[in-house]
Amino acid sequence: MCEFLEQFWKHKLFLDKEKVIIADERILAVLVCADEENFDRFIALSEFRQILHSLGLRADVFSIQSAQIGIINALKNAKISKQKLLKNIKLIKDENIISNEKFIKLENFINNLSQELNFNHQTSESKHDFFHDKIEKLNEISKIIIDLDKDGFFTQRVQNATQKIKELKFNVALTGVINSGKSSLLNALLGEKLLGTSNVPETVNLTILKHAKEPYANVNFWNEEELKQLEITPDNEHLNLVDSSKKIKKEELKNYTSAKTKISQTVKSVELYENLELLRDNICIIDTPGIDDAVFLREELVRRFMSECDLMVHLMNASQSTTQKDVEFIKNSLKNSHIVCLVVVLTHADLLSQKELSEVIEYTKKSMEKEGLRDVEFFSVSSKRYFEGKDDSGVSEFKEYLYETFFGEDNDKSKLSINAYKMELGAVADEFLRQCKTQLLTLNGSNLELNKNLNDIKEQKLALQNEIKNINETVKFELDKIDVDSLNSQFLLTLKGLANTIKDKVINENAYQKRQGNSDEKRINYIVQSALNDGILNAARLSRNEILRQITSCTDTLNLNFNDLNIKVDSKIFNIGEYLSTQNIVFDYVKICTDISKSLKQKDQSGVLSALDEFLKDKNIINFAKNLAIFEREKFQAQLDENLKTKQEKLSQNEKILSLELKNLNKTSEEFNEKLNQTIKLEAELEGIMKRLKDA
Repeated sequence: MCEFLEQFWKHKLFLDKEKVIIADERILAVLVCADEENFDRFIALSEFRQILHSLGLRADVFSIQSAQIGIINALKNAKISKQKLLKNIKLIKDENIISNEKFIKLENFINNLSQELNFNHQTSESKHDFFHDKIEKLNEISKIIIDLDKDGFFTQRVQNATQKIKELKFNVALTGVINSGKSSLLNALLGEKLLGTSNVPETVNLTILKHAKEPYANVNFWNEEELKQLEITPDNEHLNLVDSSKKIKKEELKNYTSAKTKISQTVKSVELYENLELLRDNICIIDTPGIDDAVFLREELVRRFMSECDLMVHLMNASQSTTQKDVEFIKNSLKNSHIVCLVVVLTHADLLSQKELSEVIEYTKKSMEKEGLRDVEFFSVSSKRYFEGKDDSGVSEFKEYLYETFFGEDNDKSKLSINAYKMELGAVADEFLRQCKTQLLTLNGSNLELNKNLNDIKEQKLALQNEIKNINETVKFELDKIDVDSLNSQFLLTLKGLANTIKDKVINENAYQKRQGNSDEKRINYIVQSALNDGILNAARLSRNEILRQITSCTDTLNLNFNDLNIKVDSKIFNIGEYLSTQNIVFDYVKICTDISKSLKQKDQSGVLSALDEFLKDKNIINFAKNLAIFEREKFQAQLDENLKTKQEKLSQNEKILSLELKNLNKTSEEFNEKLNQTIKLEAELEGIMKRLKDA
């Protein structure tokens, strides 16, 4: 504190060193910028004096210095956001209100503030941010509703809404070339040396870190088809692990992922569950292999996980900086995903001086801007200095940024989820209150108000119809994104490649038989039939997986925007062969086998390919991907229609219940009065909940 006053004021006054000031960072940024040189200029502005007045401060040097001490204490205790404060100070500098030199001094001072015990206590015990504050208030309201619901009519709905917000995940993908420091940074963020680091990594498995009270790991293995594509043959000892998942102790993990073990080749991904602070807030971290990974299937797996991420953290070694490979990877990842925020972290910052680091950051920014990558956040960290206990590692600032990004009020996913939770509690409380009012009306014998409630329900029914219309429009908009023609084109391209592959197999087999002095037409027919059957089914399976991925995206959008819809994508195993049978699609292999045999006898290699092309031009085959997309869309629409039907039936049931109560108006003496008083009290409590929900 004294250091700050000595830097920016010639005369420092006797101040309350325990003072803490919490306010909007935009206001606090203006106060921090005041110093000996600009005091007269600032104090002459009515806007500046208004800021002082709003904080209960006088327009004098003592009050300004006192406020600055309060801001420093608030920063140390993480009561205000360091990132937001620096951002607003930079805006003041950009308006030429303070000099660039003054800005650098302030930035250095704020970044060098030590994170004292209060910060560690707060981050580990309870986080006072937009998201957690809102959830805490709404959870209190949900408990009150459950306590009031003596009959248990609304309890399940409230518990479902609470559970849904608990299961909200924030996915972070860590990317970068091998040895860019991903494991070291993750260890620093998690506060424990959990992941191994080495100059020569033993494996490049995809690792997903999730929260669990007791640590364990899930090892997921490639399926049979994937192993074929990877040209890996598991030994007999591990055949039972193909296309499966195995839960193991954390200590056993190296037995499956170490390159020294043969089983490591069959490992597809690893899920690591730990009871660590960062993971407890439902932050799921996806530690990807290096972007220079040569295994194409793993690259596809990484791309699928990336499409579900909220934040992409790309690591670069500060001493190597940006490469074209980094830029291309980032651009492709952003283009094919829902990622809304990109952060570039320069690792191994301890290897460079502050000046060199600043130059690297500036160069990296300019390089990425040339490629159209703007609005990128940059951090420099040193995991080594973090574990040495140094305050200038940059890890704490990056961790603070993560929490601000996910749990600050600018995060759309947080706001949507909170609003959905709030709306559901509001809907429950409103329905509970209406039920209570209905009971009061019944007790008082008021038919008029009950009729009004009936009309309200009819209006709600109309509102529900409008909601159903909105849902259908959203579904149409999302499903129209499925490019059926593109899917079919990709399917046909795969079939074309299949034809060439089979042609080569047949010709090679025929040549081999001739060299052996025999002719086995049945074997050639078997090769043609099995290769066609397997190839067509595999291409169909890939097409369906892409269709389901896009339908899943539609489902996520619907569930996020319509809270109680609860649609789930059908993830049951799908038998392509059974589907073909239901569509009366049968492959006739007799003609093609005859045509190929004839071409081989005539030594006409082009005839083999022509026969294959002719077979694959069958209308049932060339339109397969398109018909499958229509089939899956119709199945999804049927599921949606069933959900909407349930909503309509529920509202109709409520209407019947209210109508029945109209016919059963009665009064009883003492019992009536006691029940009336209880209901009046319940009504008051529910109206209090409605007011709290408005303020929450």
